[in-house]
Amino acid sequence: MCKEISELNQSINDNKVEYNNSNDEVQLDREDGQLNTSIHSSNERVYPVKTIKVERGFYTAYELKRKYDKKPSLVVLDSDFQREDVWGLQQQRELIESILMGLPLPIFYFNQDKTGRLIVIDGRQRLNAIFSFLDNKFALDKLKILDDFNKKKFKDLDPVYQSKIEDYQLMAHVIQPTTPDQVKFDIFDRVNRAGTKLNKQEIRNALYQGQATVLLNELSKTTEFNDATENYFLKDKRMKNRYLLIRFIAFYLYYNNELYKNNNIIEGLYQYNGDIDGFLGLSMEFLNSASKDKITEIRAITLDALKKITFYLGENAFRLIDVNSDGSIKRYPININIFESLMYAMTMLPNKRYDLIIPIKKKVEELKNNTSFRNSLNNHRDSDIKTEFRFDMINKLVGEINI
Repeated sequence: MCKEISELNQSINDNKVEYNNSNDEVQLDREDGQLNTSIHSSNERVYPVKTIKVERGFYTAYELKRKYDKKPSLVVLDSDFQREDVWGLQQQRELIESILMGLPLPIFYFNQDKTGRLIVIDGRQRLNAIFSFLDNKFALDKLKILDDFNKKKFKDLDPVYQSKIEDYQLMAHVIQPTTPDQVKFDIFDRVNRAGTKLNKQEIRNALYQGQATVLLNELSKTTEFNDATENYFLKDKRMKNRYLLIRFIAFYLYYNNELYKNNNIIEGLYQYNGDIDGFLGLSMEFLNSASKDKITEIRAITLDALKKITFYLGENAFRLIDVNSDGSIKRYPININIFESLMYAMTMLPNKRYDLIIPIKKKVEELKNNTSFRNSLNNHRDSDIKTEFRFDMINKLVGEINI
């Protein structure tokens, strides 16, 4: 590691300080603090074909409805971001009419997680219409072709037509659990190009529905988070706030030796290799399978760290600050790497020690003004070397504070 750090320092010193990064998921290219998101990763990766598994599956409407009704549900429809407008009642009626006519529906896309759940990537509105009709939530009406079915709910149909709907075959492409996250992101991108382009955290939110998404949603709405981030994310609708939080939680788990390869303790501790997408996915899987007590613990640790940020550092905690030649102050946007680094530092510092406010502020200012640290926030900032470098500096910072 010492050799790697030395090489990094040499590389850093050979380059000028620069904050814009057009390739990373969150770009620092606006002075108003805007975090821009992109589906593309800064690290180009090529995956072996054998790791990419997308299988074609056929399901009857009844089979999927039965999976959906299980407790917990084995079909996840309710991703909490808007990809498309909600279908109107007449669209739902016409879909049922198409099924009764035997017309083929467009292919569905599912992501199958490690527990066997089918998370709907494309086809949520169609499945919702089918499930709602099977539950007698609406009646057919204003049908242009099969007008004999007008005013009828599912329970009012002759058994032969009930069976026709229940036995209707839906064709789906199912992404298997072994498929790397980056490939899943690309599939999401291709499937959803007609609508609002999703960023990675929105896709992550769909792929890893469960305790992880609930926790991140809860934390993002807390006073502690808004205070620490200067209320910047109050109007955020693209999950940038949750992206910051999962990065901190992921690195906290990693540096406390709680992450294992494939979340399997037998396979040994996970080693971060610069694949941030796989790393964050692994962390969300960890949260989804964690005990309630563990989730409570992580929630408390996160809130505690946020409180310490506000107490010890106040405003601009997660920003780089420069003084222009005319003496004016230049504030850079909230920086994701500074967020996760300083949040991790706070987990090792005591609560509300007034005598530590000045020493901590001084050390953090020195860190932010350190040329090597600043350059570690540039291109490929999520590489294993740059990441290890930053957290080594954080450990050094904490060690130099007389706690």
